[in-house]
Amino acid sequence: MNLSQLKDYVQKLTSHVLFEYNGTNCGIDPLARDHFDMWYGEKYYKAESIDDVMNHPLFDGKSLTDIFDDITEIEY
Repeated sequence: MNLSQLKDYVQKLTSHVLFEYNGTNCGIDPLARDHFDMWYGEKYYKAESIDDVMNHPLFDGKSLTDIFDDITEIEY
């Protein structure tokens, strides 16, 4: 899965995506077109658009776009 495929998958509201970054469990749960739950360990964020999902700096001050090449264990 590449970054574009991940964005398309989440945007289609199909199901959650789980992954690991820096040894921490993370995820994105697309609940509605304007409600995406995101988490990074104990940190939580409610994104309001797919662009927000891709660009919010939740992951140690970095966005999903920034960290994509460093995430592991992607499950969808």
